[in-house]
Amino acid sequence: MSFTAWISLSLFFAITGTIPASMAKSIPTSEITVTLKLDWNVTDVPKPIPASYTTKVPNGTFLIDIMNKAADNEKEGPFDKYKSTYYSVMGYFITSINGTENNPDKSSYWMIYDEQTGASLRCGVSSYLPSNDSTTLFRFTKLPSDSSHGNNASTSGRCKKHSNLPTPSSAITITIGMDWNPEVIKKPVPPPYSTKVASGTTLREIINKAADKNPKGPFNKYTSTYYGGQGHFITSMNGAKENEMDMITVTIAQDWDVTIVDKPIPAPYTTQVPQGTILVDIMKKAADEDPQGSFNKYSTTYYGGLGDFVIAMDGIQEDPAHKRYWLIKDKESGHLTPTGIDQYQPKNGSTTVFTYETGASHYERLTRA
Repeated sequence: MSFTAWISLSLFFAITGTIPASMAKSIPTSEITVTLKLDWNVTDVPKPIPASYTTKVPNGTFLIDIMNKAADNEKEGPFDKYKSTYYSVMGYFITSINGTENNPDKSSYWMIYDEQTGASLRCGVSSYLPSNDSTTLFRFTKLPSDSSHGNNASTSGRCKKHSNLPTPSSAITITIGMDWNPEVIKKPVPPPYSTKVASGTTLREIINKAADKNPKGPFNKYTSTYYGGQGHFITSMNGAKENEMDMITVTIAQDWDVTIVDKPIPAPYTTQVPQGTILVDIMKKAADEDPQGSFNKYSTTYYGGLGDFVIAMDGIQEDPAHKRYWLIKDKESGHLTPTGIDQYQPKNGSTTVFTYETGASHYERLTRA
């Protein structure tokens, strides 16, 4: 059995935080009690420190899964939304919790300690196994000038590498890859990564395995934001960040002769999208934001080499008997779009108009020109 997952910069990808099946047999059934605690200087971070979170988990549960449990159990709690960066072998390191972000300009970072010993964790939250009755302290503090971030004591818990586990005989083959518009991200798309993993392994663990196997590869250093109940969502990968993608402002509108179509023309829809977004995705965004709006339900016909062209929209069907068709035009130039909605990419500041007119169809006008 094989599976392929493609990670595109135009999509969000949720990667869940459950313990992979390949690890389940190695985890004892006994439970331990663990506590998560936040701390900061209220002068530097002017908000109250939330109450600590205590729970029972199976012995051998990684710290990241305890954080995720806290987030899932307390939707408005401090762990509901946190950000992290994954480093090969070491695991996830926290960059933001409870709305407080790392601040390199002030040398202020999230540091993680074992409260009992005062020792700092020597691995990320996805590699650390807290011990029974332990308290893990997440402290937002200035990094010491000597670049050390803890004393010489050992933590009560331990770090565990989990990317080199033996592959079971019942393993499945999966492939993960990346894709983007090279006109937006000026770098080549890396080759995909294929591997064998136990059935039930989460996408998060597969990405981490790819990073651990190739510390200089495209999956090595990625950042994500965890949302309680939903999982991790990628925010940067292979050096490409969400907010580095050029955003453009576009408008889509409709028009018709009200003496032919007896209904008012709806207001245009304006939004911001990444440069290179195709027209159909802008239409879908309009429909998702206003399910009762004029772009909510439409029909298309596909023409080879040209793409999808609208034949019905907002309850108005094309009428070949009376030669009435939907056309797609750029408002500024008045020209027809050279392709259908699944291929056409509106430019910044443009208005794309879906106009219901009498005459030849969009396809006929393009092919006879």
